Amino acid sequence: MRYPSRVSLMSLTRPVPDGPGGAPRALAVLSVHASPLGELGRGENGGMNHVIHRLCAGLAARGIPSDVFVRRDDPHSPAEEMLAPGSRLVRLNAGPSEPLPKSEILSHLPAFSRRLLEHADSEQRRYRLVHAHYWLSGWAGRRVAQRWDIPLVQSFHTLARLKQSVGLPADPERAEVEAILVRAADRMVAMSASEEAALVDLYGAAPERVCVVPPGVDLDQFSPRPTATLRRELGLLGRRVVLYAGRLERLKGADTLLEAMAAVAHRAEMADVVTLVVGEDSGDGRSQAVDSGGERGRLMAMAESLGVGDRVRFLGAAGPQRLADLYALADVCVVPSHTETFGLVALEAQASGTPVVAAAVGGLVDIVADSVSGYLVEGRDAGEFASRIIALLGDAPLRARMGDAARDRASGFTWQRSTDRLVALYDCVEDPVPAGALEACACL
Repeated sequence: MRYPSRVSLMSLTRPVPDGPGGAPRALAVLSVHASPLGELGRGENGGMNHVIHRLCAGLAARGIPSDVFVRRDDPHSPAEEMLAPGSRLVRLNAGPSEPLPKSEILSHLPAFSRRLLEHADSEQRRYRLVHAHYWLSGWAGRRVAQRWDIPLVQSFHTLARLKQSVGLPADPERAEVEAILVRAADRMVAMSASEEAALVDLYGAAPERVCVVPPGVDLDQFSPRPTATLRRELGLLGRRVVLYAGRLERLKGADTLLEAMAAVAHRAEMADVVTLVVGEDSGDGRSQAVDSGGERGRLMAMAESLGVGDRVRFLGAAGPQRLADLYALADVCVVPSHTETFGLVALEAQASGTPVVAAAVGGLVDIVADSVSGYLVEGRDAGEFASRIIALLGDAPLRARMGDAARDRASGFTWQRSTDRLVALYDCVEDPVPAGALEACACL
């Protein structure tokens, strides 16, 4: 799915020269619970971290600086680090300097807001607008935006009512805060048309206040490449590989993949197939677990009970380069999520030339071209996932054709386009146009 770009050169270059010494004013970007520098797949670190990092870098390259504020969760981390020239990460003390479950961070948000206001005062820093990521950041972002009398832009990334609609536990407190933010935000950023629809249908958001800004993918970082050395290292020479990558929690549906792989294992011609699970428990994964083994422990036990324990390898979290190599190594990448705001894993796998079998939910339906770059599976039937996986593993020419199509599909999602749309949104927030001419914002 390709999104139109109607951004003028003026909107890309217009400075806001109210910072120190006439420099452009910075954006205040809030990501309270997860740092853009965190290792992906570990704890709360996932696609959101990566998106913030890449967008802030892209904005800085356009001359739009940003300060990204996170809660300090490690006493040894520096107070500040550079994300990119023109974009810095600022760690604020709010609660103990250690990782906390998201459920415990809420009580520390007043302290986070105070530290943020104090930090800005200490530098005599004036911000252009606040862009809050996730509902926890929105809670704090609403307060500081009101205090500074500047616009609030809100990205949710996931939504409580949407998760509840697919059978996951209700979170009424979070849903209430999200509803308040929908009413309070000057603009909301959705990562897909599906998320935009959820904001409108489940929260009553006004469509003209929601801008769809799909993430992009780095086609140099994620690309087909030789993988013989990595295959040898992992003992996978001569083996076909199915890959799962992401945080381990119920929302991501890795249990459906294990059930599917048990069905695959019953086929004699699939005796060489190995499944790699990349990622570690998130806070939700740990809190939802009934024993100390967490979600990983539950999945490992499940693999054993299904008789595929020796054919499923849990690799833990992987850094960006390692993950890119694993995407390229895999014959098939499976994304079995119950719901997915966007689906960055599917996009990165396709950029790597790897066909994807994904649940037909959320943003995944925009990323995966069904029967062209992979397969979309309706519902939660593990047998349906298995049949699509078998079709790809059993037909090398089909995998090659779909791999080429997957790479082409991914090329339509660029960080430049994402940055263009975000710049247009920021300009529109600061210089509102009449409701009948909102298309001038370029991202609506």
